[in-house]
Amino acid sequence: MHNKKIRIAKLLSYYNQGSRREIEKLINQKKIYLNNHLVQSPVTFANEEDRIIVNDKIVVFKKEIEVFKFYKPYEVICSKNKQDNKKIIYEIIDEKFKNFIFAGRLDFKSEGLLILSNTSDLTRNLELPKNRFERKYEVRVFGFMNIDILRKKSQGCIVDGIKYRPFKFKIKSKIKKNTIIEMILTEGKKNEIREIFKSMNLQVNRLKRLSFGPFTLGNMKPGELKKLTKKEIVNYENYIGNKKG
Repeated sequence: MHNKKIRIAKLLSYYNQGSRREIEKLINQKKIYLNNHLVQSPVTFANEEDRIIVNDKIVVFKKEIEVFKFYKPYEVICSKNKQDNKKIIYEIIDEKFKNFIFAGRLDFKSEGLLILSNTSDLTRNLELPKNRFERKYEVRVFGFMNIDILRKKSQGCIVDGIKYRPFKFKIKSKIKKNTIIEMILTEGKKNEIREIFKSMNLQVNRLKRLSFGPFTLGNMKPGELKKLTKKEIVNYENYIGNKKG
C-alpha cells in the first residue's frame, strides 16, 4: 500500500498495468486520467486513494499475490533484456507475466526451477543470504572425480578469492568419466557450482536445479509454468517463519 504519493508510472507498474516505460507511452498517447483530469506528464504523483483510468478502465488497487514455479530450459537467459540472439525467459512465458520478478537466477547453460512472483517480498526473502534457503541441484561432471577433495571443499572453500559456504553432496551414479552428483547449497553466488568443480579440473556438462527452499521442480517439463498451490504457500510461510524465528 502506497500512502505516500509516488510517480504514477511506478504506482501503475506495481499494479501490473504495464512497465514504467509502457505507462509513460500511454501518458503520451493521452490514455491515462487522474481524478478526471488527463495526465499530461510522467512527473505526476498519485496513490491508491486516487481515481485512475487507464485505457478507459478504472484501476482497481487490489493486488492478489501470485507465485509460480517455472522450469527454465537450457540455453535461455534469466533477463528482461535481449542479449545478442539468445532467448530470454520472458519470450517463453505468457505476455501477462512480463512484470513478474524471478528469484533464483540460473546461468545460460543451466536449467531447472525458478520462482516467479508479482511481488518482490517473496523473491527478496528467497534470495536474502541470511535466510539460507536451500537450493538442491543435480550436477553431471566430466573428468576424474576425487571424492576426498570434494568432501574437503564441501566444508567451505575459497576459489579464486571467493569464499563459498559449506554444502552437502551425494554421489548418485558414475558412468565412465561422468559423475552425477546431488548438491545442496545455502547461497546463490554466481557460477558457484561450476567454479568449485573447475578448481578440481572437472567440467560441468549439465546443471539442473531441483528445488529452492520449500518449492520443488517435481515432474515439470522445460518451459512449463505452474501456479503454487495453497499448501505450497503455507509451507513457504512456515519455512520463512522458522527462518526468522
